[in-house]
Amino acid sequence: MSNNLTSAQYFNAPNIKGKFEEVLGKNANGYVTSLLSVINGSQQLQRAEPSSIMVAAMKAATLNLPIESSLGFAYIVPYGNNAQFQIGYKGLIQLALRSGQIKGLNSGVVYETQFISYDPLFEELEIDFKKPAEGKIAGYFASMKLTNGFSKVVYWTKEQVEQHRDRFSKGKNNGPWKSDFDAMAQKTVMKAMISKYAPLNQEMQQAIVEDSESELTVPRDVTTSNEAAELNSLLTTPKVQEGANTDLSEPFPNAEETQLFDDLASVTGD
Repeated sequence: MSNNLTSAQYFNAPNIKGKFEEVLGKNANGYVTSLLSVINGSQQLQRAEPSSIMVAAMKAATLNLPIESSLGFAYIVPYGNNAQFQIGYKGLIQLALRSGQIKGLNSGVVYETQFISYDPLFEELEIDFKKPAEGKIAGYFASMKLTNGFSKVVYWTKEQVEQHRDRFSKGKNNGPWKSDFDAMAQKTVMKAMISKYAPLNQEMQQAIVEDSESELTVPRDVTTSNEAAELNSLLTTPKVQEGANTDLSEPFPNAEETQLFDDLASVTGD
């Protein structure tokens, strides 16, 4: 952490904490606590510029996605001295379901023992899930059904996913691409399907754009020079406006939603 500030000092500074309160209201304290836990669990993030961590965390906060990597909704990934936001496949599922236009959404791993055939022309995927989910991975699928009856199935081989990662992601050697390849592979296939075939509300568009940009660009510093000076001295104490609305526009995943994702994972063998 630069400027001789600890992570706790930086993210508990009034100016910084106030930004989270503007987005998360009464949940800001818990979110900052989760963020500090993520930072403390990664030596690379501890060396990253705090302003870039702030940008990544605010992107996740704006989308109301938790950032604990073990949950798989969103990640804060270190790239050298910077950090980037990346959405997880569970985060994509949640945002898609929020739109109210998607009736069903799923993704999973297909093993060579289970794979039978895939016709890309008519998008017909034949899998034998009675076979054990073991051995080498053949590929990954994503499927969805809209409320109007439209349905789509997409399948990528593992080689296609690796080629996409190598071409479009600068983080193949670290972050979730290294620690959670199967989850990132499912997200990649699902994002390709959703961005092309699903009706996208503003929140979903934002998530896809932010995630795509994060894999290709250098993070922008949203902290002004004046704010940086104030943070260094830790002297500023902005007042909180009384009567401000602190309700979240969208809730974080509740226990029922989390169980749904766990059930999907158990069905698909993830």
